[in-house]
Amino acid sequence: MPVQQIRIMKDIQRLETSVNQLLEAFQKCQAENELLKDKLLTLNSEKLQLMQKNDQAKNRLESMISRLKTLEQSA
Repeated sequence: MPVQQIRIMKDIQRLETSVNQLLEAFQKCQAENELLKDKLLTLNSEKLQLMQKNDQAKNRLESMISRLKTLEQSA
């Protein structure tokens, strides 16, 4: 086998190795991206629930303050 052909074969092997490494990195990034998307959905859902609970607590507190003011005025 001529030297030129051997070099070309080695270059092809190196290129194939690089492509395989890039493919693995891409697949790892894709999997990580999916996990991050799922985590974001979960966090957004939790945020919404906490905001709703916060609003409920605020409304209850405002109601209690209003009742206390009413009691204070009638006393």
